[in-house]
Amino acid sequence: MSKVLLIGRGPLPCAETPQLGFSQLRTAAFYEALLASDHTIRLLVLVPSLSGLEPLNSWAGLVEVVEEGPGWIDAAAKAGADADIIVSAGPYNPGRLASAIADNRPFWADIPGDPLAELSALSQVTQGGLTPAQIAASHGGAMAVLDSADAVSVISGPQRFSTLGQLGLVGRTLEPKHSPPVIVVPITANFGFEPTKPRAPSAGEPLVVAISGAFNPWVDDQAIARILEGCFAQRKDLNVVCTGGGIDGFYTEGYDRFKAFAARHPTRIKLHGWLPHHEMAKVLRGAHAGLSIDKPGLEPELGSRTRLLLFAHMGLMPISTVRCEMAGQMAAEDALCPLPFQDILAATQMLTALKFDLSIAEAAQRMLTTKYAINRLTTPLIDWCNAPKKTATTPRPASLIASELDASRDALKQIYTSPTWLALNRLHSLGQVTAGLFKSRPK
Repeated sequence: MSKVLLIGRGPLPCAETPQLGFSQLRTAAFYEALLASDHTIRLLVLVPSLSGLEPLNSWAGLVEVVEEGPGWIDAAAKAGADADIIVSAGPYNPGRLASAIADNRPFWADIPGDPLAELSALSQVTQGGLTPAQIAASHGGAMAVLDSADAVSVISGPQRFSTLGQLGLVGRTLEPKHSPPVIVVPITANFGFEPTKPRAPSAGEPLVVAISGAFNPWVDDQAIARILEGCFAQRKDLNVVCTGGGIDGFYTEGYDRFKAFAARHPTRIKLHGWLPHHEMAKVLRGAHAGLSIDKPGLEPELGSRTRLLLFAHMGLMPISTVRCEMAGQMAAEDALCPLPFQDILAATQMLTALKFDLSIAEAAQRMLTTKYAINRLTTPLIDWCNAPKKTATTPRPASLIASELDASRDALKQIYTSPTWLALNRLHSLGQVTAGLFKSRPK
């Protein structure tokens, strides 16, 4: 039995949580799995601000909350001073912080979603492109984790190959002793409230389609608007509810556009924004289907979609483009209604003619409780904690090249400043001057 420090993102799920995202759900899933193991678990959650956390009584005493910013590394080091193993859950800062305090202890790094693919998606929607500081921050955080992790979890098969390539670029696939295992731990979530039984619209009731979650750079808000515009013109029995919104400080433009579109259809679209967890569930219980449309790009190819699991949990019939691995798996099991993503007109016609299919909603809910069950998907994490293995780090190839370049510069500097070089250089200059004089003499 070991002492494990788990570093993740908070606040954790409870009825009063004002905005619940993938990072918090990922942290809660890892925590639930580790609590069921034989290890002693201490959880440290990162939050952008300590304000507003008082209502989270259901987690009181089980977590240590640390505000991101000055002093957070010292706070984490203190919290994990007696830990045998360090585990991060969720993207970005949990992994960065874990890598900063792991020292020589075994370190499992969770990279659920390719950070460079997400950076690519952000760059495509950022006017004028990303700043060097933004790019450097993303690359620096990713490199710190890739350099030091002893095991890595990702969320899809495609992301596993991407991560192996990134590990190769930092020199960690050259020998077995340097190579951390890269393990697929798909998205799984305990949403903190009871599932809702799938239900078809009653006679005369409109089909209510839900849009839920963050309007990330890879959400195709403009395609959603165009498709809904066409559907509203052709059928009167389709309404939309929307929970979620933009992400302050990261990306809000997509949701702002959708709000402007919704304002033109006030009787057909109800915007709720970010809601406390229990209120979000109440809104979604009034829907029958859930809609998700991805833009083309690297992020959908390598990533996954929590909102599809949320739709399944709420008994909704998932309707989605099939760009990510999870959507493909659900479509193969007839647990998702695949939406054409290369032809807006075809997608509009399909959604216009769509009828609720109870069997699809039921199949999605079955997949959630079997294929995407927490205890099934987190088994590799528990197995590794039972027998953690350190891997050796190796100098990055880029660092070696830089060192060789510096050595070459030093060698050239020594040559250029040596007495022999200076004497030869003077003779060469004198020879050029003499040759010039001979050329300038009249014949």
